[in-house]
Amino acid sequence: MIPHPFFPFLFTCLAVVFLNGCASSANSAYRDYTVAVGAAYPNEANLAQDRVNKYLARLKPEKREKIAQNEYLAVEATEVPVSEVPGLASRIPGQTGGLTDRASQMTKFIMIFDAKTGKPVGNEGYISVDTPPKGTLGIFGGYTAVYIGNGK
Repeated sequence: MIPHPFFPFLFTCLAVVFLNGCASSANSAYRDYTVAVGAAYPNEANLAQDRVNKYLARLKPEKREKIAQNEYLAVEATEVPVSEVPGLASRIPGQTGGLTDRASQMTKFIMIFDAKTGKPVGNEGYISVDTPPKGTLGIFGGYTAVYIGNGK
């Protein structure tokens, strides 16, 4: 027989397990690709804006409708060597070659744009070692965005 004082504890544990099992998030299916944040240089911001403008101008109507279902676009502004991002080389899992291999690895500087207006949401960019496939959703700095790569 189970002691009477144990019932409230058992009920609480079951409630916690049940409620955690039912919790969900709209973003839970998408990976956060951000490893660092930085301000965009003017030339990076201009290049990213040009890429978004060209990308949006080339879209076919059916693709434009699909893009419009999402609030944000993520575009690659530039590539940056890992060695130029302070503290990043030590945070990336190494291959057999060690630190020198990681330092020569390239990262992408991603900027976020409003999908409807084509304007940047801010002057920040997000460093990413890996990115989702083009045309799919990923999280960059808290923004769930369609990744368009370099816009080509």
